[in-house]
Amino acid sequence: MRIVFAIFVVSAFIACIACYFVGFRRGINESPLREERQGQVLYAVEMYHAVEVTNWGKLQSFVDTQIVAFTRDYERQFGVPSGTNIFAKRFADAKLIADQVEKKMVPVQATPER
Repeated sequence: MRIVFAIFVVSAFIACIACYFVGFRRGINESPLREERQGQVLYAVEMYHAVEVTNWGKLQSFVDTQIVAFTRDYERQFGVPSGTNIFAKRFADAKLIADQVEKKMVPVQATPER
């Protein structure tokens, strides 16, 4: 009976170690993608604030579309960041801007049929 219990404990321990390494490897592979997406969101927010003071309609529209796309993409892939790091605070700003821009956009269903 003790041998069966020992085999069970050892196999459970090996399974835990295997799962840890699989998760660790996934984290290593996901990290560059997450950093790239964070950079895109931050870049779009800074561009939004820079373009906000200009009177260039086309550029404002382009940056508005970019901030909505990058913010929603990051949110879909990684979720809303939480914590006390600087990106979580800036993402909250980006999400607020994206929500405001999205309210101004015309929905796809609003286009007239031909």
